[in-house]
Amino acid sequence: MHSARSEHYSSLITHYSSLITHHSLLITHYSLLITHHSLLITHYSLLITHYSLLITHYLYPLSQ
Repeated sequence: MHSARSEHYSSLITHYSSLITHHSLLITHYSLLITHHSLLITHYSLLITHYSLLITHYLYPLSQ
């Protein structure tokens, strides 16, 4: 009887630890996705800034 109870508890512990591992992997996955998207947004905003500075640089002497 005692061994069956301890087996039950160990299987419960295994089950919950695998659940926790699964959820932490999910959280890691989504945080990496968020980081990836924020890096993409930063990249494109830097590109836009770069090109607008170039345009300003080339158009400013023309307007003089």
